[in-house]
Amino acid sequence: MIDRHRAAGARRSLLAVVMAAALLIFVACSGDDDKASTSPTTSTSTSTTAAPGVPDGAVATPMKGLTVGQCFVIPIDDAPADGRAVWVVDCSQPHTHEIYDIVDYAGPTVKGDEYPGVAAVQAWSEQSCHERFEAFAGIPWTRSSLEIQVWWPSTESWPDDDRSVICTAFPQSEERVTGSQRGKET
Repeated sequence: MIDRHRAAGARRSLLAVVMAAALLIFVACSGDDDKASTSPTTSTSTSTTAAPGVPDGAVATPMKGLTVGQCFVIPIDDAPADGRAVWVVDCSQPHTHEIYDIVDYAGPTVKGDEYPGVAAVQAWSEQSCHERFEAFAGIPWTRSSLEIQVWWPSTESWPDDDRSVICTAFPQSEERVTGSQRGKET
């Protein structure tokens, strides 16, 4: 089984609160004498709040069977299964996560190839995925509208030679999107 961890977005959350407050003050203080025209922006990705469950065309895939570029939905109805398998879908279908990299754990080790400990494996895995994020998204994670979720080898999977660190990106809104998010934020 692979543990999972969503990278904290505290800096971005604080920035969003400050920006929202500034916008609220600006809107409250401005009159409607000067109505500016705005042009809509277009995006090739869409979001949806589809009901939880098995997505159309989804294939239950164990974490160890995932590859870079795949998109998936984490099972909502079966919480214990989220560490074992996910619903893989074509990226053109609504999904929550996209795998942007899979790396072999190369962090601190201990003599005899014993598990280095959750803290060491987690820290190395998260740092590695954060370092690889910009090559995927086109901008640093701190400026992105995407979050990072990382799966790393656990104490249970380590004896089975599990060394895979899976780096995924998902929207901050946690809504389902369509299309790859690769390079969309450049």
